[in-house]
Amino acid sequence: MIYYALKIESAGGDPIEISEENMITSAEITFDTINDSTQKKSNAILAKMTLCGKIAKEINASLIKISEWSRDLKNETTYRKVTLTIYEDEDKNALRSYELPDMFVCDYKETYKSASENDNYTFELKLTQRENRLKEVKTY
Repeated sequence: MIYYALKIESAGGDPIEISEENMITSAEITFDTINDSTQKKSNAILAKMTLCGKIAKEINASLIKISEWSRDLKNETTYRKVTLTIYEDEDKNALRSYELPDMFVCDYKETYKSASENDNYTFELKLTQRENRLKEVKTY
């Protein structure tokens, strides 16, 4: 089973962390060429991250901070370093770790379904890296 640990850091505040098992249910990392009709390699590439998970008491304070960040317009706190570590088993053996500086929130969504459904409270966080920072991405 895969587990995720998320850490979001800014110069202007405390880090936001979600490291509880089974709270983040999926992660997608994309290096996206902005113009799909590009005919040669260029700097027009964006690093993007999409995280989905459960809304639960254990991480509620972190999700409130993420929601606040999604509406933050101050230059010193809008762009933050995001580190995502993906573990491949319960022994916490890291499969991959990504460190992406200068990420900002494109979209943050919370969904609440009726109590009769499984995983009825969920979130989706879509992040994009600030332009021209691709060289600073680290993968371990």
